Amino acid sequence: MTMLSTTRRTSTNAALLFGALAWVLVATPSAFAQTVKTDFDKKTDFAKYKSFAFRKGTDAPTPFAQQRIEGAVATQLKTRGMTPAESADLLAYTHTQISSEKRMDVSSFGYGGYAGWGGWGGAYGTSSVTVSNIPVGTVVVDLVDGASNALVWRGIASDTLLTNPTPEKSEKRINKAMEKLFRGFPVPPVESKK
Repeated sequence: MTMLSTTRRTSTNAALLFGALAWVLVATPSAFAQTVKTDFDKKTDFAKYKSFAFRKGTDAPTPFAQQRIEGAVATQLKTRGMTPAESADLLAYTHTQISSEKRMDVSSFGYGGYAGWGGWGGAYGTSSVTVSNIPVGTVVVDLVDGASNALVWRGIASDTLLTNPTPEKSEKRINKAMEKLFRGFPVPPVESKK
């Protein structure tokens, strides 16, 4: 076996291995799953809040999306015993942002080698990489004490955006994101208190 064939085989095998590893790292479904993060002031007594109202934040790109976001937040606050009121003791601000993330799709195709006189040889393969921009929507919900004007709770939900979603699918995804976001809220839903 010549030095040239050994080098060619090694570089082909390395390319196939790199392609397979890159595909595993990049193509994992959790990379594009809905994510949520929350934080709050642990000194705040959240049970004292009985009413809420929305205040101007950073609106969603369409009024329909903004209505769906506010509706989903309102549902979560209502299930925790709060009612909407103009002069409320808890103020809700929503902020939305659309950005994009890069996604690499790596595909590899190849044949393994065969045993020969000089050892293992004859491996052939090819890899291709496709880079895509994936739109990501982020909603930040800030809850502020109406009396002190202090931030008491913040939740951030991010998810990939569907291309041309129906209003029903959009509402379902927003509701799911807000439900997931409020799971760790200091006050559980009223029916869970029993």
